Amino acid sequence: MTVAATGGTFDIIHLGHRALLGAALSYDHAIIGLSTDGFAARRGKAILHGYGTRRDRLVEYIRESHPEAAYEVCPLDDDFGPAVLREGVDVLVVSWETRRAGHALNVMRAERGLGAVDIAVVPMVCGRDGGRISTTLIREGMMDIEGNPP
Repeated sequence: MTVAATGGTFDIIHLGHRALLGAALSYDHAIIGLSTDGFAARRGKAILHGYGTRRDRLVEYIRESHPEAAYEVCPLDDDFGPAVLREGVDVLVVSWETRRAGHALNVMRAERGLGAVDIAVVPMVCGRDGGRISTTLIREGMMDIEGNPP
């Protein structure tokens, strides 16, 4: 069984998030770290929805789009969450933007006597204007969740 880990704030689930989640959920089991409100605040992220709402919407999205997927959603209160501490995690699924996190994760795992994980990089998803899709731009009305202009 191959276990993948990924994470995010998932405040507004957009096309880029769906690509990341789809990659993680394509493995036998996915551990999805969901940023706590405190962690999001420490990272300077302005969020519209609290943890409970974000978790409910994330689970609803997964149930609708990947009904056969085996997964768990865990609170993420630091950069790596359960992927650092668990044996049996095989793959870290990251976006192009966060790809460097894989090396840091493997250093931390080695310090804990755990084996390295593979790093699966999901290409950045661009909107119709060629720029990256972002929750901030969606929140500001510059694009919709598919990356289309208003």
